[in-house]
Amino acid sequence: MRVLIVGAGSAGLTCAWRLAREPSTEVVLIDAGVDPGPDVPSFLLRDMVLPPPFYWDYAEFDRGYFLPRGKLFGGTSAVNATAAVRGHPWCYDAWGSPSWRWERCLPSFRAIEADMQFGAEPYHGHAGPVPITRCELGGFDHALGDAYVRRGLARIADHNAPGHLGFGPFPTNRIGDDRASTLRTLLPELRGRPNVTLRPQTEAVRVVMAHGEARGVLVRTAQGDEQLLEADRVVLSGGTFGSPEMLFASGIGPADGLRTAGLPVHVDAPEVGANLVDHPYVQMGIEVSDPAKPAAPPGKGALLTFELDGPGHLQAHAFAYRTRAVDPSADPCSAAVTCALLTPESRGRLELGTGRARVRLNHLSSDVDARRMAEIVARVADVVADLASEGALRLPADPWWHADDLPAACRREVVTYHHPVGTCRMGSDTASVVDEALRVRGVERLMVADASVMPSLPRGQTNLGAMMIGHRAAEFLLEAPPP
Repeated sequence: MRVLIVGAGSAGLTCAWRLAREPSTEVVLIDAGVDPGPDVPSFLLRDMVLPPPFYWDYAEFDRGYFLPRGKLFGGTSAVNATAAVRGHPWCYDAWGSPSWRWERCLPSFRAIEADMQFGAEPYHGHAGPVPITRCELGGFDHALGDAYVRRGLARIADHNAPGHLGFGPFPTNRIGDDRASTLRTLLPELRGRPNVTLRPQTEAVRVVMAHGEARGVLVRTAQGDEQLLEADRVVLSGGTFGSPEMLFASGIGPADGLRTAGLPVHVDAPEVGANLVDHPYVQMGIEVSDPAKPAAPPGKGALLTFELDGPGHLQAHAFAYRTRAVDPSADPCSAAVTCALLTPESRGRLELGTGRARVRLNHLSSDVDARRMAEIVARVADVVADLASEGALRLPADPWWHADDLPAACRREVVTYHHPVGTCRMGSDTASVVDEALRVRGVERLMVADASVMPSLPRGQTNLGAMMIGHRAAEFLLEAPPP
């Protein structure tokens, strides 16, 4: 079986890694970005802000801010902050599919991870390729932790233990100070396998179909030449923005929108690009008083998780990070205390446009979401105020979070937590873009395997979830090879 995977990010590299272990399976992995080679430059392993060529050119259409998606082997796992909270069992049970309940996803989570502290626990893995660890807390995190404990919040050691809520170190996929991205952890093994072909700087143009089947992908090389790469199976792993864009280009999407854009209509699939959901996120800018106890860099500090009142495990994240990690010009004492709503109701969409598709995240468009975000901010702001009164931090002259209309202020301040999902929704209903085995409805031999298939968000980062989906996609392919 020859499998062509479009996109060498978290899901695509994990899918290739699992498939390549079967010698009878030929894997061709293409990506429009570069392959940095076996000796990955240190800036690709450590820097939070990379040069523009390492990102896709996406921006939030209505508000204009940049949406960093990695354009290189390793994808966004090679440019992120390495936070690795995978969510709780009820996150996956909520997808409504017996095939994707927590107990069916857990074996793939365990297969990809090597948890350095809790690998012996039944809900963790100890021998996978991706190390998960927790950094020792220090500096400003201790002051935050003490303030949380005074409010009755628990100290916890493992945010990935099912059901655990409280304050404790971020799980993070790191090797020392380096990102343990799929570029660093999975690609080296693929380089040595005779049944794997790596094609960097190879941009997918469209899926080529005949008689209702995907036969391969038309690609454009770095030299501008177009080639047809044939395959028995095509797996799109371009991410929440890239995979629906590829379906649009291939004539799979809302029929009226495709015709307006001058594209053929092979499958009228109205939900392609719909159901876009992302964690909304706001930041309180502060200054830490003691330069010897600064906030930690992103992904290396502590995380608070807690639930709001109401049904359905409504959940929030709060943490502090050192601003200089993302803005080198910032004062060393500058920090951001951040708040995120992990269970939003608001939905956006990805729309056909000229060049890149239009990304409309639509954060806090629901009044319920705006009120919930305001509740999260108010609770965390009380802690910030206490620490300011104790002299642990300094507030700005007119904090935005002191606004009389806090929901409206949250709507003005909201940005992305960088966890978009849902634009190729998986489900058992015929309106879903892919079925429960990740097969694109209306086209044989074509799958989507990345965070775009998630029907709803997990209560955590999406990187490990995308790897889990890539691993399960490979299992589906190996269970049902082409005739």
